[in-house]
Amino acid sequence: MPTPSATAPHTQVQRMHAAIDKVVAVGPGFLRGEVDVQRMTDTMIGAVRGYAEQEKIAGGDGMPHGAEAERLHEVLRELYGCGTGFQADRCDAACVARTITYMVDEFGAAQG
Repeated sequence: MPTPSATAPHTQVQRMHAAIDKVVAVGPGFLRGEVDVQRMTDTMIGAVRGYAEQEKIAGGDGMPHGAEAERLHEVLRELYGCGTGFQADRCDAACVARTITYMVDEFGAAQG
C-alpha cells in the first residue's frame, strides 16, 4: 500500500487539472463571444481559489510537489494573475482571450 506522501503529488496534480479543466470548459464559449469576459475571469479566479481550498482541506502545504505539479502551478498562477489583472483594470479582454486561447489549445484535448 502506498504511503500518503507517495500518492500526494498524484492527487495534487489531479486537483490542478480539475481546476484548469473548469476554465477550459468555459473557454471556447468565451472565444466565440457566448460568454462575457467578466464570467470568464470569474471562472478563472474561482477555479484557482477552489483548487487552493481543496489543497488546504487535503492537508497540502501550498507548494507544488513534483515536476508536473510545478508546471501546472505556473499555469494556475497565470490563470489567477490574468483573471485578477483584468478585474483590476491592468489588462483588457484581448489579453484574457490570448490566455484562454493558449489554455484551450494546450489543455483542451483533455476535455474530450
